[in-house]
Amino acid sequence: MLPIGVATTYSVPGRNGAPARPPRRSAWLPASGSRLAMSLLGVSLMGFIVGAAGQPLQPTTAPAAAAAANGAPLVALVVPLSGRQESLGMAIRDGFIAASLEAPESRRFNTLIIDEARVSAAEGHAQALNAGAKALVGPLLKESVVALASLVGASAGPLPGQMAVLALNNLGDTDPGHGVLWQFALAPEDEAREIAARAVALRQLRAVVLIPATEWGQRLLAAFSAEFALRGGVVVDTRTYLPGAADFTVPIRGLLLTTEPGPAVAGSAANPAEKPGLSPGRRQDVDFILVVANSSNGRQILPQLRFFGASDLPTYSTSAIWEDGGADDDDLNGVIFPDSPWVIAPNSRQLLVKNGVVRHWGRALLTVSRLYGLGYDAYQLLPEVLGQPSPGPFAVGEIPGTSGVLYADATGRIHRRLTFAEIRGGRPMSLPAPLPASSPAPPRDP
Repeated sequence: MLPIGVATTYSVPGRNGAPARPPRRSAWLPASGSRLAMSLLGVSLMGFIVGAAGQPLQPTTAPAAAAAANGAPLVALVVPLSGRQESLGMAIRDGFIAASLEAPESRRFNTLIIDEARVSAAEGHAQALNAGAKALVGPLLKESVVALASLVGASAGPLPGQMAVLALNNLGDTDPGHGVLWQFALAPEDEAREIAARAVALRQLRAVVLIPATEWGQRLLAAFSAEFALRGGVVVDTRTYLPGAADFTVPIRGLLLTTEPGPAVAGSAANPAEKPGLSPGRRQDVDFILVVANSSNGRQILPQLRFFGASDLPTYSTSAIWEDGGADDDDLNGVIFPDSPWVIAPNSRQLLVKNGVVRHWGRALLTVSRLYGLGYDAYQLLPEVLGQPSPGPFAVGEIPGTSGVLYADATGRIHRRLTFAEIRGGRPMSLPAPLPASSPAPPRDP
């Protein structure tokens, strides 16, 4: 890790019209001058333009003049910078500004920062439009994106000279706005589809699925099942569990069709022994298990799957199973999951940023690091967003990003191709991409 020590001072607008106050807050940069390692700015920067070179230009009382001063186009970033989602919005903001500092001069933008928690979708859009922004990045919250899609969609599509919108969440398939705004989110449905694609490429064509009894679980099951079936796979059985339970014996035994174990088994399902005696019998007609769970539930489910004889079955999950920045977790050993390169295999510059965050703010801050990558990639997408007359497939095809390899469909929804990892020794280890199967093998009979 290179030494850290260059600081930047920002002014913050006072409350209730009071004069701006100038507290010293540091945005840390490595002494080598590499700007990507700037992490948290420490202030919201609400009401300020962040210049293309990273400097605060002036309050938004005259944003157009501030943006015109250096000749770079103006964009607006609308994310929550106060309230319950403050940490999420700040992570996105920091990644966005870090990307601006890394960008070549020809791809830099001035940024007007708007707190989504303090304005409606229409108000944020109006502020950005009145300021002369060429693009609006955000909002983040689903309800705000739906409202903004209705507003933008009322014109039946983008008009010449109209501000482009890169929303940081996805619309439902039946919501308005498809084709009139871009949608970029860390969608778990993309992860479920990636799991289906990898399994088929490895000729793992029969699956059993364990999901929480929640709307989230049902969404991921639907995404996985549709993609898996399209590629020739078969979901043999699905069971649900109650999140937060301590013992998942009933759904797991039902899923695996487990028979009674022999007399030498040690431990219990809720607290399995590390070296049980005789394993219970289980079904032999499946190739892998998909477990949809967060890390808390996963720590309970994975050992119980092993206890009931599934230790030889590949077990997949989504990125929710792993908390970036968390401690080593041997209970999750063996689980395979897709995630962003930022989490699984950061390059040297990304690793510098993550190390700086840990050094100055602790590992706990990495729990929102995927959103830092989302903000970084959102900035990188601006040339594509501004260079096309309407949302649709990128002119360049695919764009490598910190959140994955990014591509857009015909409606302007941006998807990710992800890196896979397997947890070994309590830590995720990157896996190579499988060689594509020439054609799916026919599912075998149970």
